Order: sequence, then structure tokens, then C-alpha cells
Amino acid sequence: MSSNLNRRDWLKSGLFASAGLTLGQAGQVIAAPTNNLGILNVYAEREIELAHEAMLAAAPQIKARLSSNENPWGPSPAAIKAISDNAPKAFLYAGPTTMELRKAIAEMHGVSTDQILLGAGSSELLMASLLMAGAKGKVMMAETCYISGRDARDEGATMPTDKVPLTKDYQYDLDAMATRVGTDTAMIYICNPNNPTGVMLPSEKLRSFCDVASSKTTVLVDEAYIDYAPNPATDSMVENVRKGQNVLILRTLSKLHGFAGLRIGYALGQPGTLKELRKYCSGGFTVSTTSAAAATASFKDKAFQEMVLKNTAESKKFLYDTLKSMDITYLPSSANFVLFPIKIKGQVLLQKMMAEGVSVRSWFFDQQNWCRVSIGTMDEMKAFKDAFTKSIS
Repeated sequence: MSSNLNRRDWLKSGLFASAGLTLGQAGQVIAAPTNNLGILNVYAEREIELAHEAMLAAAPQIKARLSSNENPWGPSPAAIKAISDNAPKAFLYAGPTTMELRKAIAEMHGVSTDQILLGAGSSELLMASLLMAGAKGKVMMAETCYISGRDARDEGATMPTDKVPLTKDYQYDLDAMATRVGTDTAMIYICNPNNPTGVMLPSEKLRSFCDVASSKTTVLVDEAYIDYAPNPATDSMVENVRKGQNVLILRTLSKLHGFAGLRIGYALGQPGTLKELRKYCSGGFTVSTTSAAAATASFKDKAFQEMVLKNTAESKKFLYDTLKSMDITYLPSSANFVLFPIKIKGQVLLQKMMAEGVSVRSWFFDQQNWCRVSIGTMDEMKAFKDAFTKSIS
């Protein structure tokens, strides 16, 4: 136990110390160095998110914060009440409260509590998963996906990776991935719906892929945006976990439940895999009493979740209609954001939009500049329309 703890602390201290950034004017990321441990600098990925937050804090009045895929309608009143009710208990460690949360998650997914690992957001668990896999071999992923690297942030990373290009319609190429699984493939990472594209794999095709690939290596399915899918219950790969397969699923409450600042996520997997994963993370110890109580309450508030999904759909339609009116083709999204190509450089657009008080994100892949817009309230989407019209004219 002591050796595991020392190893974990050493890993984290080295990663955090090496994840510094250089910022230019308006918070533009100039460089994101990789760490010196010979593994993918997933902590630097989070540092870039923090740099983005710093940019927003230093920016003029923000009319529409559409750059972080947050839920502008959450958390629910039930969750807020649970925070208030449990605040007096904050002097206690969160063990009993987190156990209640684990039981609620287990019941919701039809798994046992030893198949659940909590984290302070799913990012903690994703980082831990990559560290675990990186110690054994290659991580296979799509190019482009959430962890494949944007701009310069992947340069110099030495963790063995196997990046498989997306198909022409920006889907994961599962057939190509299946043929490339080898003895040195320690993990396959699939983000579904994918970030930043918003595109979702057909559930039966992904399930069949997991059936076969999980017999050869760990398949990690990042379901951060699954709540926005057409049929979340059946589109999820939880059934593969229930069947005992070597599938690891990551979930977060940062999206539909509006917990981006409350930090609750969880992994679903086989007990043995989660036991190994605990060596690389806090094992749920970073989850607070108030956040855990709020999460349990939020799961029960179905009316609030339905309201968020309804409002998200309405705002997304407004965005689709806006882009159509400008003859801009977008990628149909199963998430709470939309990606579309732009004809100017991403940083130029970001700076123009920020001058109008609207934050968005940009990417460059497939020899094309792209803009990603998070779904906000209707007022925020109208602010986007006005700012975007000015920025591209």
C-alpha cells in the first residue's frame, strides 16, 4: 500500500510540475510542453483548460460562454438543496455519502458497487486510465478525438500511441482499429459521442467491436456526452460491462447535470481493472460530501434533466438554422456542442468573437479550420449569431 501511494504521488508531482504553459496576448496558448516521464501529458491537457479559464477571467464582459461544453441550466434545484443540507456535515470525510452515491449509480446501471470507481470529474479517471495503460504499451485512439492532441500540445509526447484516422464522415474507423490491435496495444480509447466532432457511433456497431476487441485489450469508452444521445440507455456500452467484458466506461455529471464546478465523475468496469486503476488516482477520496450528496439528488430529478434536454435541443436547432442561413455545413451532433468548418484561422475568429463578448473554441484538422460552439441558452445563441456574423464579414 505504501509503495503504491508513493508511486502515485511521485507520478502526479512530476506531471503537475511539468505541465506549465506559455500564454500570449488574450490568453492564447503558445506552447504546452510535455512531461519528462515518457508518457502522454494528460495533465498538460488540463492545464490548457485552466489557461482557457484564465483567458475568460481576463476578458471583457462575457455575453455568451460557449467554449467549455457546460450546461447553463444546471445544477438542479434538488442538487443545490442537497449541497445546502449537507454543508454542516462538511467537517466529516465523505465515506458514507459517497457510498450512498455508489449505490445509486449501481442501481441505475444494473452493476455492483465494486464495479464503480468515483472521481473528481471524469478527467481524473481518464488521466489515471491513460497512465495505467501507458505503463504497459500503446494507447490506440482516433485522429481526431478528445485526447489526440490539438495544435502543438501533442508535440514531443513519447507515450506510445496508435492514431487511426477518422472516416470521411468523421466516424471512428472501427474496422481499421480492429485490424491494428496487437500484443502491444494496452488500451483502445473511444469517445462516444466524440469530442470535438459531436459525431456518434451506431450503438450496435460499437457494441460488436467491444465484444471482440475487449478479449484482446482494455476498451475505454468515454461517455461524457452520452446523456445527449438519442437513446442514452441503449446507446451506452454499460451492457458490455455487465457481461463481464474488459470494457471501462467513464461518465461525468459535468454536462447534463451541470456539475462542471462540483467535480463528480465515475468509472464502470470490472473489479480487477478498477483495483489497478486506483493505483493511479485518488480512488474517490477527492469527492466531497456536498458534491456526492448533490449528485445523488440530481440523479433523482428527472424533470430537471428533461428540461435541460428540451432547452438544449431548441438552442441547437437555432444554431443549426443560423449556420444553414450562412451556407455553412456543420457536423450533426449528438452532444451539447456543434462543430463546423470556417474559412479563417481559428485564433483570428476566437479573438474577434471574444471582442464581441462571446467565447468559442477552434481546431485544425483534416487540413481545415473548425469552430466548436457549446450549446447555451437562447439568449446566448442569439449573442453568438450576432458576434459570428460580424466576425466573418
